[in-house]
Amino acid sequence: MIELFEYSTSSWTGWLLVFTRIAGAMMVLPIFSSTVIPMRVKAAIAALIALCVAPIAIASPTGEGIREMGPLIATPLAGVVSICGELTLGWVLGATAAILMWGAHLGGQLIGQDSGLAFGQVVDPTTGQSSAPTATLMTIFAGLVFLALEGHRLVILALCGSFESVPPGSIGNILLTGIPLEAATEITREIGGQTWLLGLQIAFPASVALLVTTIGLGILARMIPEMNVFAVGFAVRSGVGMLALFMTLPFIADLFGFVVHTGLEGSQLILNRIGGN
Repeated sequence: MIELFEYSTSSWTGWLLVFTRIAGAMMVLPIFSSTVIPMRVKAAIAALIALCVAPIAIASPTGEGIREMGPLIATPLAGVVSICGELTLGWVLGATAAILMWGAHLGGQLIGQDSGLAFGQVVDPTTGQSSAPTATLMTIFAGLVFLALEGHRLVILALCGSFESVPPGSIGNILLTGIPLEAATEITREIGGQTWLLGLQIAFPASVALLVTTIGLGILARMIPEMNVFAVGFAVRSGVGMLALFMTLPFIADLFGFVVHTGLEGSQLILNRIGGN
């Protein structure tokens, strides 16, 4: 038991690198990145997870002792590169899961703009920024689906398993040798593209219903010129938008489940690409 707490440069260097990668993921992970959770609580969770994972992550492949980690931060340049590399990799891995929240927020914002509910801006508790009520609703719904699917547990397990594909500190060497531009471009394109695709899929049914409603109001305004279409249209469009949104929630929940599992597969593909597997 005493050996577990014995001071070692390699062990504490490995723990720091593991903690940095987990902290980078905590910056964008669903639920964990919420502004409702204090920063010190997030740091404590990341430190606790790193304390449990670090002994396994820095263990020697032969099973004899631990790998030599001291040279990874022996110089200021090596230390900065290693820490920044781990922080960036953690952020990218967390972003594959954060696509769920980003896409849900985007879809809710699009619905709010089409239905006119964007005029009633409210503070989103997860981001701390003002957004349409439908965007806040979809973000909260996405978080509940994420918890119901045990996404928090799956994401943490995938994050801890990432040290098998890319050991702590190896990302620093990869950054020094240079990551292929094609790989970085592909990762960025996939994250951005999947976010917009999810948002458009969420907003598509309500947008179609609102488009039909707008055409119907336009025809009605030509048939009954005395009717104030602007006063009536706002209430009608808001009601149709909310009705379409609630009718499609079961299908959106299935879509969220697919996105969670796809995000986990995408994070593993990124690790294999970076690790050269």
